[in-house]
Amino acid sequence: MDAHQEAVVRLTQNDDDTPKSDRPPTVSIIMPNKDRIALAKRAIDSVLNQSFKDWELIIMDDSSIENKKKICEIGTDSRIRILARPPNTSVALARTFGVDNALGEFVTFLDSDDYYSSDRLERHVSVWSAGRGQLGLSWDICVEFDGNLRPMKQPFDQGIVKRPRVAKRLFISNFIHASSGFTRTEYARTIDFSWNIFSDWLLFMRLGEKYDGYFINEPLSFRDLGADDRVSNQFTLQFFYSQSLSVRRRLLRSNPKVYFLPWVARDLSRLVNRFKGLVRA
Repeated sequence: MDAHQEAVVRLTQNDDDTPKSDRPPTVSIIMPNKDRIALAKRAIDSVLNQSFKDWELIIMDDSSIENKKKICEIGTDSRIRILARPPNTSVALARTFGVDNALGEFVTFLDSDDYYSSDRLERHVSVWSAGRGQLGLSWDICVEFDGNLRPMKQPFDQGIVKRPRVAKRLFISNFIHASSGFTRTEYARTIDFSWNIFSDWLLFMRLGEKYDGYFINEPLSFRDLGADDRVSNQFTLQFFYSQSLSVRRRLLRSNPKVYFLPWVARDLSRLVNRFKGLVRA
């Protein structure tokens, strides 16, 4: 057994007399879904194919009665829990409900139009089990595709990123996709991220204020930009702007020591870009 495998075993080992079915899973995966069948099946299959097997998948479903039955037919594995959520609940609230119901030591998200590489959970668990300080967040490269593959650009090299650098950098622009973040369930439960559509962005910034992060420089999560029913297609750009502005303003008020300079840097960058645009015109 190599060091990578030993790290996974150290974190997940149990007493010999404890049946596996009588203990909580190591990782809880939260997947909001609404009337997606083929895409949700791809996402579920990517979880079933994980090299790390000690997980639960919580599907927070808001589908029609007919489609709920189809999701149940796909999610027959005993590690999958399908929970109904109130009709028309936002993705942010669905994620919050999922975290509240999670049994795992760790929690991660999976949008139903995304999917994981087969070793994603194993890679993250190995990071957390290796004693790398008090981590609050690990994340990987999310590859976006709609015919072309585009890995999300990252501002850090692989390894530990000391607090609050992740939070400050995220404040300027979000470089961590929801499906590529990973944290302890107890940490996620201490932070209210249910009130804004950018719930993952808000959660990861809050974690980055308090704890070190760890960047895994590997493409382990995949984001499908081709789905017609993506959340981003349901709202105006003005709505997204107002939501992002409300996040930044609240964070700035609550923790100016961390966010004041990024706020100034972001505003200066926007002014410079506007000036360059006027010059070119």
